[in-house]
Amino acid sequence: MPLTSYDKKVLSSIFMIEQEGVIDFLDNIVEGSDILLEIDDHTEDVTFKLQKLYRKGKTMREIMDYINSLITEFLSTNEDLSEAEVQSEDLYFMDHVNFEWTKNIIKEAKQLEEDTNKSKKLKTWEHSYKKAVESGVNIRELDESIKTLISKHLHNMKGAKMKKKKKKKYNTKKKKNHKLKYM
Repeated sequence: MPLTSYDKKVLSSIFMIEQEGVIDFLDNIVEGSDILLEIDDHTEDVTFKLQKLYRKGKTMREIMDYINSLITEFLSTNEDLSEAEVQSEDLYFMDHVNFEWTKNIIKEAKQLEEDTNKSKKLKTWEHSYKKAVESGVNIRELDESIKTLISKHLHNMKGAKMKKKKKKKYNTKKKKNHKLKYM
């Protein structure tokens, strides 16, 4: 399933997070870039966006091909960047000039989505197994290695879910003064 214009817009916004840092870094190669120092603040949001693309049926190959085309386009507009690559690795322990952070996030999001899918399947299977045992179907007991595998995947799934902060709803109406009567 090819990428839609919306998918490309999402991927471009993900690419631009690191691109802004790289541009800032190239302008101040001696001092480095504060944007690249704070890039990990975007990890959760970017991972969530990528997981949504994977759920829509996009493949890692389609996503990487599009990101690589953006990288090629960006790098073709700049001169020799070999010194900047070395400096980037020295400062950040990552080659931001070649968009290593973006590529790593794409891979991590894919792995997280695969773990989540495996966990969901195992959870469904475990529920079906328990219901069958409860209803009296003669099924032999699970091997400990299978129980451990199920437990591991369920644990991964719980960690994979993104938790949204709940907003408190404030009562906009003024509270009336109520006097409490003590007996």
